[in-house]
Amino acid sequence: MIAIGPALQSDIADLVVLEMGLFREDAGTHERFADVTWPEREGHDDFERLIGNPSATVLAARDQGVIVGFAVGYLQQSSPTRLPVTYGVLRSLYVDPASRNAGIGCQLTEAFIAWARANGCAEALVDSYAANEGAQRFYARHGFEAVSVSRALLL
Repeated sequence: MIAIGPALQSDIADLVVLEMGLFREDAGTHERFADVTWPEREGHDDFERLIGNPSATVLAARDQGVIVGFAVGYLQQSSPTRLPVTYGVLRSLYVDPASRNAGIGCQLTEAFIAWARANGCAEALVDSYAANEGAQRFYARHGFEAVSVSRALLL
């Protein structure tokens, strides 16, 4: 049975390993300027800051005590050009390949959405690579709609 809950400082090493997988699979495939070595260098300190930040959440998915997935989110205030609201931003979501297709990503996403609601967010936001069709379908199934499109001119 999968348990979703807050990550602990003692989980950081496992979270970094999973984040390395996320960077290799997602950013390393879809972003030509991605630094796939970032989690190895900076991941520990990043997770340490996030876990201690009351405006962020780091959720861990545990299968018999072993972390098999995670989600990271944070609160963001609207820009001065918008009405004053708080957004919940799903920064990253990853499930170990050996544990996929068991609903863990869905559970993590639902837990993030519940956290955003509990924190008074007006919207939950997520960015994903346009070429990552699986992610596009996954987030659409969870009610996320495309509201803007970023375009890049490769030079």
